[in-house]
Amino acid sequence: MTDHLGQLLTRLGAATTDRRLDQLEPTVWARIDGARPPHGAVWGWRAALAAVMLTTGAFASGVAAAQSEESSPFAIHSSLAPSTLLEGGQ
Repeated sequence: MTDHLGQLLTRLGAATTDRRLDQLEPTVWARIDGARPPHGAVWGWRAALAAVMLTTGAFASGVAAAQSEESSPFAIHSSLAPSTLLEGGQ
């Protein structure tokens, strides 16, 4: 097994390269830069998404605040006050 691996490595070392690797990195970065959307377009989508999320959050909190009922037994006009409960809610 070791002899076979040694033979394979010897053949690999003797083989000529089929490509030049000195320009590999600039080629990769050029392809990455070409594939990216413009910088302003990304910020536009982010701003639109943030506006939608803020609007949804404000609307949801407003609906929740409008639907909340008084639940403190120490409030003046509470439905759980002892005087209200003893009088039968009248």
